[in-house]
Amino acid sequence: MTSSSAPLVRPNVTGHGVGQGVTLALDPPGRVSGRIRPGATQANRVTVLCDGRPWATVPVVTDASGASFACELPSVTEPTATAVEVRDGAVSLGEIRGQRVPRRNAHGLDAASVLAVYDRPLFSVPWLRFDGAHLVVSGSHLPPAGNPELLSVRFGDGVAYTFDYPLLSPEFANHFWYWPNAEHSNFVLIIDLPSCRAGSDPFQFEFVYPDMDCGSVLPAEHHRIGRRISIPPRLDMSICFPRDSTQLTRVQTWSDDQSVTFTGYNTFKALEALFAHYGVTRRPGVSILDWGCGHGRVTRHFIQNWPEARISGADIDAENAGWCRRHLNGSFSTVPLLPPTDLPGASFDGIFGVSVMTHLTAETQAVWLDEIARLLKPDGVPLITFAGPAAAAFSSVFRSRAWWQNWTGTGFDDAQHDPALDGKIEDNTYYRNTLHTAEYTRRVWSRHVDVVDIIPSAIGYQDMAVLRRKA
Repeated sequence: MTSSSAPLVRPNVTGHGVGQGVTLALDPPGRVSGRIRPGATQANRVTVLCDGRPWATVPVVTDASGASFACELPSVTEPTATAVEVRDGAVSLGEIRGQRVPRRNAHGLDAASVLAVYDRPLFSVPWLRFDGAHLVVSGSHLPPAGNPELLSVRFGDGVAYTFDYPLLSPEFANHFWYWPNAEHSNFVLIIDLPSCRAGSDPFQFEFVYPDMDCGSVLPAEHHRIGRRISIPPRLDMSICFPRDSTQLTRVQTWSDDQSVTFTGYNTFKALEALFAHYGVTRRPGVSILDWGCGHGRVTRHFIQNWPEARISGADIDAENAGWCRRHLNGSFSTVPLLPPTDLPGASFDGIFGVSVMTHLTAETQAVWLDEIARLLKPDGVPLITFAGPAAAAFSSVFRSRAWWQNWTGTGFDDAQHDPALDGKIEDNTYYRNTLHTAEYTRRVWSRHVDVVDIIPSAIGYQDMAVLRRKA
């Protein structure tokens, strides 16, 4: 987040070489910006060095007033003297010295505290367009390590595409205040279907950057699931959604028909891959429960792609569960706010719950974990998301220093009411915004089920807990 206070240093600095140079400014907490003098460079990007080390390569923006750039420097925990140099390749365009100070949000929380909890770049890919020949995917991805130059996408062989990144992202810059150069997060990916080679797969790609799996003890496949984007390959996946718009936006306020189709299918593919890894595969008679099905955003894709399976959905929202029962080819039921349910015990091979535990108190989580264990077959697998460190980082723009210290100390918070289901369920205090750490999840959930694995950021900003019934 850039401070609105007066800059620490704003000198004019001449670069090396005739006709080369920039006018530089270094503003607190640590943002260097520059106006490039006419003829200094024709480059569309410049590299910023911080204290002699390459830090980030950022775009040069050209408009009627000339060419300019901006770059946020690494976060610091205390005031730090800093030397900044700007280069076009090996040519220095200018230097400036000043001071960086800790970056803080409006509530006094410092960026270093957030990055200590979660230092991986978050992303969002909700938008998809099709013009009959080209798939246009758009979204945002934080620059890895603050450097937009490090991010790319990867397809299988034979896919023709262009990846336009970074583009300016005011929304990400404001929301991800703690992440250097979050303003350079937007992208547009264009897949040229007629130019793709026969037999190639243009409907799946993944984000790639250096050290993306560094320090992990989980299988590489688990990380690929979190970074992999699956594009709906069939138009009939978009058929039949609720026309009462509040059903689409009740929990995800930004949802529309397009984003629901795209994100629902992408979530289905991630769940399908995880189920397969733990032994639950598409086969005749396999039984799957979507616990917290909503309007069937994900369930519909299991119904469509697993025709041999028995697919069920359950939700406390009677309006949404009823819509699914009338319009989708599965078994859907309304369940009470607290178990038990009428669902038969030991009847499901797989249960998934996406963004359900994220809205329950600790006590309500406990009784639902016991119910999930009751519903599972002996070798069944529940995949249950929770809002962990990534979700906490996402919400940090609203958090105070005191809240952050309490959450990192206890590992849990369920104090905030979520009004999304007010008037739709009988208890308006029931639905919460709940965050907890992986350590809390293992320690507390293990009283009710076996916690086999925890996969960070497996579904969007939510972590995935892979569970089993206790022996």
